[in-house]
This record gives sequence, C-alpha cells and structure tokens, in this order.
Amino acid sequence: MKTEKLFSVLSSIHPVSTSFRQAVEKVITPLSLPNYFMLLEATKIAECAYFLDEGFAMSYTFVKGKKQVEWFWRTGEIMVSTKSFFEQVPSQEFIQLRNHSELFCVTHNSVLQLFQTFPEAHFIYRVIMNQYYEHSRERTRDMQHLTAIERYEKLIRIYPHVEQHVTQEHIASYLGIAPQSFSRIKRRKI
Repeated sequence: MKTEKLFSVLSSIHPVSTSFRQAVEKVITPLSLPNYFMLLEATKIAECAYFLDEGFAMSYTFVKGKKQVEWFWRTGEIMVSTKSFFEQVPSQEFIQLRNHSELFCVTHNSVLQLFQTFPEAHFIYRVIMNQYYEHSRERTRDMQHLTAIERYEKLIRIYPHVEQHVTQEHIASYLGIAPQSFSRIKRRKI
C-alpha cells in the first residue's frame, strides 16, 4: 500500500513517529472506487474519514429541494463530514466522488483508538478541524465581500481543473449564483 501522500500531509501538520505511522497503516483501508460513487448520504452516520490519494469529490445538501454544493476536495486532502463523523450523528450532507478515485478509509472506532494511544493524533485532529473551520469562515467572508467573478477566479486558483470534474451547475451552486449568471461570467472571461 502506497501511503506516501497521506504521511506527507500528516507530517506537514505534525512530526509522525514510526509507531504512529505503523498504527495508522494497520487501521486504514485502501479503496478504489468508481465515478460518482456516493461515500456518504444524508441521514446516514459517517463511519469513515477519508484521505483522497487520487481523485476529486464534492459535498452537497438540499435546500428547499435544490442541490447546494458546499465543498470540493482534490488529491491529497482529507475528507470528512465533521459533525457526523466525530459526533456519530446522521449527516446532513452527501459526499460524492466525481471520478474514479483511490482513497484510504479510517473508521471512527480506529480514530478513537489512535487518540487513546498517540498524543500526535490529537494534535493532527485539532489542526485538521481548525483547517475545516477556517475554510468555512473564509467561504462565508468570500460570499459577503467578493463579487461572483472574484469568487470564481479564487475557485479556479484553488482548484484549477474543477471544470473537468463537476458541471457548470455545480460550480454556480458553489459560488452562490444562478447557472445563467455563471454562463455570463464564463462568456466575459473568454
């Protein structure tokens, strides 16, 4: 099992001891999943957190019957429905792979065991949760202070190939605009 990317990400957060690495390697499960595979559905409890070794994914909810895209993940990122996974409550979101993906899965129980044994697991957890929190705050600030064009330009900087993985409707939803408005933005940018 090739875990270099995973441990590169974890090591960038906190030095990873050999014993912690070995313990993580024992509890992670490698997965190879097809396009459009649903990792989590609303009302289900998130049993796993994932590391996206190769691929692209998105999360969304339904608001008044309309799909609202909330998050994108790319290769090298940790995917988790934070509230559902850590509190073991039903999820309000769907997480879907957008193309064939290679992932590592770790169960909730395994994470709890790692917490009990390795102090570095707590540190890594805190940093990852802070990153999720800051990402959410930044999205809120962007929606309040940036124009739709500026939000789109920022999205393209962060996820340069997003348009190869999701539809224009998904991008419009993520940007908080109507698909017609997104089409006008695209025409202006060409």
